[in-house]
Amino acid sequence: MMERLAIDAAREAIAQGASRLFEVRLTRQGENAVGSDCGGAMTVHIAVYPRRPALFLLGAGHVNREVARLAVGLGFIVTLADTWPANLQHPELPAACRRVGGNDYAAIVPQLGLDEQSYVVIATNHEDREALEQIIHLPFSYLGLLASKRKAHHFRNLLRKEHGLSEEQLTRLHAPLGLRIGAETPMEIAVSIIAELIQLYRTGQTTPVSLPQEPASAARLLPVEKPVPLSR
Repeated sequence: MMERLAIDAAREAIAQGASRLFEVRLTRQGENAVGSDCGGAMTVHIAVYPRRPALFLLGAGHVNREVARLAVGLGFIVTLADTWPANLQHPELPAACRRVGGNDYAAIVPQLGLDEQSYVVIATNHEDREALEQIIHLPFSYLGLLASKRKAHHFRNLLRKEHGLSEEQLTRLHAPLGLRIGAETPMEIAVSIIAELIQLYRTGQTTPVSLPQEPASAARLLPVEKPVPLSR
């Protein structure tokens, strides 16, 4: 009986995402009694550890390739999805990544297994709209779209008019995504994306992209010195 109750308590703890102490008395009556004649008491520590964050990258091109490389090194469980087989076979992709292909994202997305803790980044070749329409109604913790402000505004209007999404629902879409660090190269953009995901994972929130940036005059620009060789 004690084991069955401990299992039930462990399931509750996992669902709540919090560790707990489970206390029982091996008696038939009294507080925390389990209906036993053995006598004595027992305390069980149920430790709940957060699962590794699951990151789903829709599109395995230049940017998401760099995101995958950083994410794997940081302990994310990474899934890459693409309609182009060559992208999924790129030699620079981490071997640890799960890869999902298909003719289109309508066929790919059901295979991903998204849930309320999933992080999703969309950066396809030319299928962002299709991927976004497949994802937006599903459960996820984070959904980011690699896009300019103009493209993000256009897609929000499409979701508002054609899919009937409310303003509250539209706030779930992070576009443009990533922290504002002035990123330009695929690796720099990947750093900004991963930084935002870490911020969400560790703090439960992200910095809105609409926040004003620090004025350039407030920052000191230091000259870059050439490194001095250790030996000649």
